[in-house]
Amino acid sequence: MVLAELRAALGCEGAVHVTVVAYDDYRVGATWEVASCNPGASAPEECERALCDIVGRLQQHFDIAPT
Repeated sequence: MVLAELRAALGCEGAVHVTVVAYDDYRVGATWEVASCNPGASAPEECERALCDIVGRLQQHFDIAPT
């Protein structure tokens, strides 16, 4: 989902990989974060900026269940 949204962002169409990992910190409401991103042929700065917006928004709506 994160990668699909990143590829839809202007200038990030060439992104090839996003790694999402569980985040376990009681001080933060989010249960996941992006550990790495390969922007591929896209501009890394554009992808980083887009990821910040995407992750912030999706973290408010989706959780990762503990395993």
